[in-house]
Amino acid sequence: MNKGRRDFAQGKEGDLKQMLEPFDDLRFAVLATSDEGRPYASLIAFAISLDRRMVIFATPKATRKYRNMRGQPSVSILIDSRTQTPQDLSSAEAVTLIGTVRSLRGGVKREECARIFRDKHPQLSGFIDEPGTALMTVVIEEAVHVTRFQNVVTWTKEA
Repeated sequence: MNKGRRDFAQGKEGDLKQMLEPFDDLRFAVLATSDEGRPYASLIAFAISLDRRMVIFATPKATRKYRNMRGQPSVSILIDSRTQTPQDLSSAEAVTLIGTVRSLRGGVKREECARIFRDKHPQLSGFIDEPGTALMTVVIEEAVHVTRFQNVVTWTKEA
């Protein structure tokens, strides 16, 4: 076990909120999907739900990432604070969120998630309402927070 590793109490909501707090102002992340065991990474614009239990993003349906998610709904999302400078060695943080993705087709839940996404990305308001766009959520089942490239803290959703 890494000497810098610490595990949060399983499913403790405050711990997940604390882990995500450093990333509140960030707007973009990397989504990892797979197709028949082959990995694929995509840059996405994202928002986090008010309860900090879901990641919300939109994607055109005519994309490889959408096809991959339909075939394999287990995904991960990397959010990080890199600035591409040498200081990143001591100051960059990253969180990997692992969960299950689903498409929101309509109803109150979709409206609520669309509002949260629009609040963070007003320039994408029209995009999420286009017929060829899917509004997606990832329910966070596990989170791995890394600081200083070696301090690792994990959180796991209650069973």
